[in-house]
Amino acid sequence: MPTFRVTVVNSEFSAWEEHDLPSLDAAKKQGRKAALAMGSDEVRRGKAFFGAEILVEADGDLASRSVVSIGTSPLQ
Repeated sequence: MPTFRVTVVNSEFSAWEEHDLPSLDAAKKQGRKAALAMGSDEVRRGKAFFGAEILVEADGDLASRSVVSIGTSPLQ
């Protein structure tokens, strides 16, 4: 099973983990899941917006790059 390095980074932090996953799609899903969990925590704590970049590396090469954002806005 391939090993993927999944990194979630924004202006305030950088976090990464290595995962043995069956495919690049599974690694991208793991990255989205991690970023959404971090963003949900930030928004729950009162932050109006969260954005992060997700990088997936395989064999030391960048295999995928994407952005996740979560925001809240009052409805009036």
